[in-house]
Amino acid sequence: MSWFDADDAPDRRDLETCIHCGLCLTACPTYRTLRIEPDSPRGRLYLMRGLAEGRIEPDADVVRHLDQCLDCRACETVCPAGVPYGRLLEQTRAQLARRVPEARKLGLIGEWVLRQVMPDRARMHLVGDLLRLSQAPPIASLMRRPGVRAMLPRAASQGYSMTPPVPSRAGRALDRVASRLPAGARMERRPDAMVFHPAAAPRIHVGFFTSCVMEVLFSAINQDLVRLLVLAGCRVTVPHAQSCCGALHAHAGLRHEARALAKRNVAAFDAPYDAIVTDSAGCGAALRETPHLLEQDALADAAIRFAAHVRDVSEILDQIGLPEGATPLHSAHDPSRPLRIGYHDPCHLAHAQGVRQSPRRLLRSLPGIELVDLPDSDWCCGSAGIYNLTHPEMADAQLGHKVDSIASVAPELVVASNPGCALHMDRGVRERGIEARVVHLVEVLAMAYPTPARR
Repeated sequence: MSWFDADDAPDRRDLETCIHCGLCLTACPTYRTLRIEPDSPRGRLYLMRGLAEGRIEPDADVVRHLDQCLDCRACETVCPAGVPYGRLLEQTRAQLARRVPEARKLGLIGEWVLRQVMPDRARMHLVGDLLRLSQAPPIASLMRRPGVRAMLPRAASQGYSMTPPVPSRAGRALDRVASRLPAGARMERRPDAMVFHPAAAPRIHVGFFTSCVMEVLFSAINQDLVRLLVLAGCRVTVPHAQSCCGALHAHAGLRHEARALAKRNVAAFDAPYDAIVTDSAGCGAALRETPHLLEQDALADAAIRFAAHVRDVSEILDQIGLPEGATPLHSAHDPSRPLRIGYHDPCHLAHAQGVRQSPRRLLRSLPGIELVDLPDSDWCCGSAGIYNLTHPEMADAQLGHKVDSIASVAPELVVASNPGCALHMDRGVRERGIEARVVHLVEVLAMAYPTPARR
């Protein structure tokens, strides 16, 4: 009998899709590092089948191999059989998290944050306020002392050092962009949403998924995204009822919580949008996979329609185009030379969503840009949500290769359009003493289309 119970168990037919060809091995970051079969996608699928067929029990070794996966989905890109590896892994982790205490790696505090803080936008902003307070003296001075850092768990000290400067509550409010909209554009406040109208008749109507992490830690990017969409002729609606995408919950095995968040977001974006836009690769992947969470739910059909409209911001701006007249960008070291930009493919943008060319086309369209791909640009950087905090050694092994690839092409900027990638890679280049700055695609576009001076 299967070890799995009936609660969202991996589908046996999906597990049996693997043809054992081995093409996934060299695509897998943990296999490249450890060179052992159980830490490859094929090996992990074999363990999942063993559990499904009742041939093995989830002992400590089985749990460790399944937990060590970064869920980067690179194996799905190269798999000729179309194995839905990410979904199978998350379903297996959900079974383990519910029934095997040793499989719960986040601890009580981590699970409390996922369950009680991230789904609540007000609580997320409160956390942002506390982080901002901790970044000011005297706490910041205290946290820089080696003795204090040595007393903290590595996850706490590393997480603190990776956190970018947090703006004030007013500074991270999305309505702040109203004063920076193009001439003739306007913002409308409604009880259920904020709506940003372009100066002329809108070309398309998009809903904007703000992402809980982007909204708090990278609010300037969200503000620039809205401004650029309006500049491109989009009407942008931002529903107040939206919530966390649930990606981190699904990765950690909290599928019930991820399902509840998916239902909230499907209901929040229940309007005739031409697209639902996000600027976070991990969020976009989670939103596109909503139908898998809700396939047995009353919202199953609505989830399919919702997911079909989800687009990365690069896809929308590449599709409709930005206006002519972009400001030429040049090297900060020598204005006579182009600005050299290296491009990194976030795993959940390239592998999970299949979005590779749109960001590159947008960057190449900007005057004064020299775009280069990082070597192995779609290899995982090791961030993987909070994996870099829970599995620091394996995460750092991937980061080391990524930083080597940055150093080899010597860019001034590195584009990484996912918050986890950006924070993790920025730590890597700072620790290595490399001058390159890690930025979001939207930040580069905003440099080329600056806010015009108001008279």
